Amino acid sequence: MPNTLFAARLLGYLIGLLPLVALLLMFRQVIPQGLGLGLTAFGFLASYWVQQRARTLFPYDFKNRAEWLALGIYVAVVVAMLVLIQVSG
Repeated sequence: MPNTLFAARLLGYLIGLLPLVALLLMFRQVIPQGLGLGLTAFGFLASYWVQQRARTLFPYDFKNRAEWLALGIYVAVVVAMLVLIQVSG
């Protein structure tokens, strides 16, 4: 169960980055506006669906180590993305 919980929670966190990355790329004019808006809409819908599904299967319980591990990896990915954006920009 902890591995399934970890994978579901991490996927729920990471899929939420899709709309943000799509908007970032669109505003930096790396991708066309139509593609950026489409990816953003798809990302929001997918994020909402995955997070609601994970929430019904696995209610939040931060006493579980897998919850903290998934959150920690998500934070590390976000920080790494911010550093890469600052270095490349």
